[in-house]
Amino acid sequence: MVYNKFMKIVLDSIEVKNSDQYTIDSGISSIELMERAGFNIFNNIKEIINKSDRVLIVCGSGGNGGDGYVIGRYLYNEGYDVSIYSLGSHFNNECLINKNRYQGKYVTDINDDYDIYIDAIFGIGLNKIIEGNYYEIINKINNYKGLKISIDIPSGINGTTGEIMGIAFKCNYLYTVEFIKLGLLLNKASNYYDQLKVIHIGIKSIKKDGFCKVFDKKDYINYLPKREKVSNKGNYGRCAIIGGSKELLGAILLSNNAFATLKVGSGYSTICIPNSLLPLYALRHLENTYILFNDEDGHIKYDEEKLSKLLNQDAIAIGMGIGTSLEVYKIISYLLKNFKNKLIIDADGLNSLSKYGVDILKDHQCEVILTPHLMEFSRLINKPLEKIYKNEINLIKEFASKYNLIINVKSNISIISDGKEVIFNINGNPSLAKGGSGDILTGITLGVIAKSHNLIKSVAFASYILGRASELTTLKLNENSVVGEDIINNISNVLNELEEYN
Repeated sequence: MVYNKFMKIVLDSIEVKNSDQYTIDSGISSIELMERAGFNIFNNIKEIINKSDRVLIVCGSGGNGGDGYVIGRYLYNEGYDVSIYSLGSHFNNECLINKNRYQGKYVTDINDDYDIYIDAIFGIGLNKIIEGNYYEIINKINNYKGLKISIDIPSGINGTTGEIMGIAFKCNYLYTVEFIKLGLLLNKASNYYDQLKVIHIGIKSIKKDGFCKVFDKKDYINYLPKREKVSNKGNYGRCAIIGGSKELLGAILLSNNAFATLKVGSGYSTICIPNSLLPLYALRHLENTYILFNDEDGHIKYDEEKLSKLLNQDAIAIGMGIGTSLEVYKIISYLLKNFKNKLIIDADGLNSLSKYGVDILKDHQCEVILTPHLMEFSRLINKPLEKIYKNEINLIKEFASKYNLIINVKSNISIISDGKEVIFNINGNPSLAKGGSGDILTGITLGVIAKSHNLIKSVAFASYILGRASELTTLKLNENSVVGEDIINNISNVLNELEEYN
């Protein structure tokens, strides 16, 4: 997925409609806003199509259809081979005005003879399942080979929840107007577009703060502290990772975890593992140090003496490959009560919380970061995924607020929240859909937060590093062939890219 640069705000359907009305009430007419949207999108479409291309625009009868008619008018006036297929009979006023302004060709049938298909059927107002002729048309075009373009949102995606309303248009390019729509980042919506660009037309949001945000490269320039000439490893963070078990050896994953921590600049990276597993971890990366915990048959035991030695760390992560157990739960409880810096709980640490009681999170001396994927989050809040998908942002914010922590809910698009602010990370690709990616993210996060003064942005930055590293990796490797080591090897390239961008 590709986005244009710099921080953008994200609004749900109601917030978008309120912003439209606020702008209209401020003196810009709805017909003028439609004209701006259509003209600006037309200018972008011109960059990716040729005069020789046959273009079909499928227009609905509402605001999205009106944008389509404006685009059609400009394409026709500039000599493009454009036709419109008109859907619906009850047109809103602005759509009807622009339908009448369009003087080009209409067609009464849709076939696979076109090079370009432009979807202007439904906008963010869609609130019912698509059926009948609309379903058949979208399904038919989805199966054609031509280049696909959607206006504002792919028809069929709920603008707030990202639910697919029976069917949705699959596009190569999506031009969304003024704001990223919340639904584009949730559920399975991102399967329905490849590249997204925000088109600005002067709409002002009535909402003044509390925005969901998408950060990109420019937001992270100079975010890692510059390394001073006169400094030592202690200046850049002491980090520890507690994990590993007999059944979930994770030898490579844990060592990679710690190595990823060093790769983003941490001064120390210590692996805390069951004593009997040391031969499996030792010498994987010579830079790592070790603390050996008592264990029973390859499973870590609660060891207060060893835990007390970790209290001087700047950041600790627990959970990767450690197994779900009461012993792990007791370790987490000890750290919550006694550790005063930054604690990441991931993987089996989260599963241990789900099994033995999440409410120990209410009382903590340290700053806590949870990094669940969606199924782990489902277990933490004891709700099925279907219910989470319908109210994802609110549930994530409520959980973070209730326990006064930061949570990074990992998926193809990750959602990071402290209960008030919400940041989306949109960088990454399907090469990360392999075991170990989340573990590497924890390692990166550990290194980034060790000396951080803006914790939520640091957690988001770690997700950016992982996602961008995967994008750089697949410039040379096939997505199917990428493994964790490849991602880690590109961390430095991500940091170099940020320095060069500056």
